Amino acid sequence: MELERRTIQPLAYGYVRALPELRADAVAQLQSELARFAHQEGFTLAEVFVEQRWLHTVAWDALVMSCNQHDVRNVVVPDYRHLHSLPGLSFVMQRVIEDVIDGRVWCARADATVEEVTAASVGGAAE
Repeated sequence: MELERRTIQPLAYGYVRALPELRADAVAQLQSELARFAHQEGFTLAEVFVEQRWLHTVAWDALVMSCNQHDVRNVVVPDYRHLHSLPGLSFVMQRVIEDVIDGRVWCARADATVEEVTAASVGGAAE
């Protein structure tokens, strides 16, 4: 009987911000979307932090603290608007968390990534 080899997948956390247009039942759908994306990218989605109140950062602060406490270096969001509704500020938020956790923020929806809007939004040239 041959033993099955299993590789340990790195952990990722998810983050969902309560957007004004977000329906009550949409959070569960977004969590499933994040789990699918994480799996496709080779991660295990350990937890999804949900910002329950508009313009609050309780879940954001808990996410950053948990990343640092548990050495999680990957965060998955549905799209850039879950970091901030303004593309330029979303890019800044992405860079801040990537610096703090020494990791990467992934957007689950390829059609709405922060990188697409950064150069025009922050007034700089593309690198």
